[in-house]
Amino acid sequence: MIKNRARLFEFAALAVILVLAAYVRLANVADTPGWYTDEATHIDIAAHLAQGEVRYMLITQSTLLFARLPLFQILLSKIFLVFGSDILILRTFTAILGVLATFLIYTIMRPSSGKFPALATALLCAVYPQAVLYSRFGFSYNLLPPLILIALISLYRHFDAKNGRYLAAAAVALGLGMISEVMMWTFIIPFILVLIASRKWRNLLWSIPLLFTLLILYALVMLATVPDAFIFDLRFTLSRLGTTYSPAEQWETLVHNFEMLISGDSWKLLGFIGLWTLRPKRLRIIVLLFLVFPVISMGRSIALFQLSAYYMIPFLPLFALGIGSLLCSGLPSIMERVGKNFPSRWRTVFTAAPSVLIGSLLIFNALSFDLNGIRSGFVTDIDPFLIPSAQGRAVAAYVNAHAQPEDVIIATPAVGWQFRANVMDFQMSVAATDHIATPHLPADLAPDRLAFDPNYATADYAVIDNLWRNWGIYHIPGLDGIMSDIQAHWTLVFEAGEIAVYQNPI
Repeated sequence: MIKNRARLFEFAALAVILVLAAYVRLANVADTPGWYTDEATHIDIAAHLAQGEVRYMLITQSTLLFARLPLFQILLSKIFLVFGSDILILRTFTAILGVLATFLIYTIMRPSSGKFPALATALLCAVYPQAVLYSRFGFSYNLLPPLILIALISLYRHFDAKNGRYLAAAAVALGLGMISEVMMWTFIIPFILVLIASRKWRNLLWSIPLLFTLLILYALVMLATVPDAFIFDLRFTLSRLGTTYSPAEQWETLVHNFEMLISGDSWKLLGFIGLWTLRPKRLRIIVLLFLVFPVISMGRSIALFQLSAYYMIPFLPLFALGIGSLLCSGLPSIMERVGKNFPSRWRTVFTAAPSVLIGSLLIFNALSFDLNGIRSGFVTDIDPFLIPSAQGRAVAAYVNAHAQPEDVIIATPAVGWQFRANVMDFQMSVAATDHIATPHLPADLAPDRLAFDPNYATADYAVIDNLWRNWGIYHIPGLDGIMSDIQAHWTLVFEAGEIAVYQNPI
C-alpha cells in the first residue's frame, strides 16, 4: 500500500511538471516571441511538401541548398495536412517536443538517482528559461533533443544488455537526427567512441551501417530523382560547413563562443559543472561526449549565440540534467564532507540547505522569466530581426486582399509564408538575376531550379521590414540600391508598424 501511494505521488508530481512544461511553452505561443525567418522557411517548405512539391519560395527540386534535410519538413507537412499550415501549428509542434525532452530527462535520472532527484531535474528542465524560449520558436533543431536523449539512454543501457536492441535504438535515433539537421553529423565520432568503450566489437559491423542507413536512403532517392540539383546543393552545403580558419583563429572563435555562452546564461555554466558530478560514471562520460565534441566541432568555426543561438537547442536539456545532478548529488556530497563533524541532527539540514536554496532561487527566477514572457512578451537578443505577429498578420491581410495568385511578391520569409502568391526574398532575386553570391546562396543557380521570374523589377509587390534594414543591406550585395529604387519609384500602399508594402507601378 505504501509503495502504491509513493508511486501514485510520483506519477502525479511528474504529471504536474509536464503540464507546467507544456503551459510555459504553449501559452500565447503564436504571438510571442516575434516571428523569425527560419521558422517561416520550415512553414514554406512543409506547405509545398503537403501539396506534393519540393520547393522553397523561388527554388525548386531540392532544399538541401538551404541546409534543410527532409525529416522535420516531412513530419511538419503531415501535421499541416491535418491542421493547416500556420505558425501556431509549427510552434505547437516544437513546444510539444520540448515537453517530451522534459519527460526523457526524468527517465534518465530516475534509475540511478531515485524519484526526488529525477523529479527535481525534470522540473528544472521544464522551466529552464532558454529551453522554454527556444521551444516556443518553430526551429527544426527542437526535434533533436528527444532524439539525442533517446540515444543517450539507449547507449547507456547497451553496456549491460545481452543483445543489440538498445544499440540499434541509439543508431536509429541518431540516424533520424542526421536526416533532420546537418549538425547531427558531429555525433558520429562520439557514437563510435562509445561503441569502442563497450568492447562489443561485433556490434561495430552492423551498428555503424545502421547509423548511416537513413542518410544513404535519402541520398539515393535524391540521386534517382533530381541528381544534378542534389549534387549541386550537397557541394554548396559542404563548402559552407568547411572552415578556412587557422588553428589559432579556430581557438579564438571557440574561446569567444565559450565566453558568450556562459556570460549570457548562468544555467549553462552550472549545468556543465554539474555534468561532471553525474552518476554513474558511465552515463557521465556518454553525456559529456555528446555535449563537448559537437559543441567544439561547431564552435571553432561558427557563432553559437545571438542569431545563431539555436545551434545550442539540442544541448539545453543536458545543462538542466547537469544542474539537477549538481544540486542532488554533487553539492550535497561536498557539504556532507564539510559537515561530517556536525551533530547528526544538524548534518542533514546543513547538507541539503544549499541545494534547496539554490534550486529554489533558480526555479523561482526561471518561472518569473517564463510567466512574464507569456504575459508581456519575451525579450530576446534577436528582437531587431523578429516580426511582431500583429504587424505580420496585418500585412498578410492587405496583400492577400489585393494580390492575385500569379503575382510575384518579394518579402522576407517571416512575413511571406502567409501570402497566397509567388513569394521570393531579396537574396534569391540577387543570386538568380545578377548571378552574385549572397550569404546563403551561390551565384550559379541553374535556371530550371526557378519556379518563376526572379527579377525584382518585374515583381508586383515588395515588402520591406527590419530584416532587410538591419541585416540585408549589410550582407547582400547591391541590396541597398535595390531598396532605394523600390522606395523611390514604387508606390507605398500599406504600412504596419515598421513593415512597408510597395506596389510596382509598371
